[in-house]
Formats: sequence, C-alpha cells, structure tokens
Amino acid sequence: MRRSFARPLSAWLALTILSAAVVSGAVMTAQNKRDVSVTGRKYTYVVSDSGDAVIRVRKDDLVTITFSVSDIAHSFTISDDVYRLDRRAEPGKPVTLSFRASKVGEFEIRCTLAIDDRCQKEMRGKLIVTDK
Repeated sequence: MRRSFARPLSAWLALTILSAAVVSGAVMTAQNKRDVSVTGRKYTYVVSDSGDAVIRVRKDDLVTITFSVSDIAHSFTISDDVYRLDRRAEPGKPVTLSFRASKVGEFEIRCTLAIDDRCQKEMRGKLIVTDK
C-alpha cells in the first residue's frame, strides 16, 4: 500500500495559512480601533484624551466617537467631501458615531444647531488624521 502525503500536507498548509490570517487580522483590528469621548458644552467641544477640541487619529483607524452634552442640545458635524458626519445629542442622551479615517488632513467639527447663535459661530473643533 502506497500512502500519499500530498493531501494531508496541503490541508495542514491551508489550515496554517488560514490561522495566521485570522490571528493577524484580529491584531490589526485591535491596533486600528480608536474610541473617543467628546463632550459639548456652550461654545466648545472637549475631547477626553486631549482636554482640547482636537481629535487625533491615524489614517485607516476605525473611529468610534461617543458624543455627549452637558448644557443644551448640540450637534457634532463634519461636512465635507470625505466625511459626512452629523449627530445631535441632548443632555443625558449621548450618541455614538463610527467611521473609518480614510483620508489624511484636518477637518472642521462644528455645531450646526440654531438654539444659540454663538454655537454656530464659535463652537468649533478639529479632526486631524495623520499618515500611518
């Protein structure tokens, strides 16, 4: 009886490659996920990890923002050709939004609600996406 090792060897090789792909994919996902908390209050945004109104991420990060407000309703809006993000939050009712940081650059964050004129004029922040 002749025994062929080609089939078990190719099965082992396929399983090894698949396992490596799954493990490396899981590592890549964990490295590229970015959770950010942003609080809006009269005329300003405060980003939890920076203390100012700037969110810093790297290109291709999967970004999840939890946006909450402490005084009146505000919006978290980035409206340009790349990112079209717009969420409204009310006190005690945070919202989340997720996106992939697909383009390097600086993008303006603003409040678009007309509850208080100063919000539309003064409430600004930045999303800064840097190259890997």
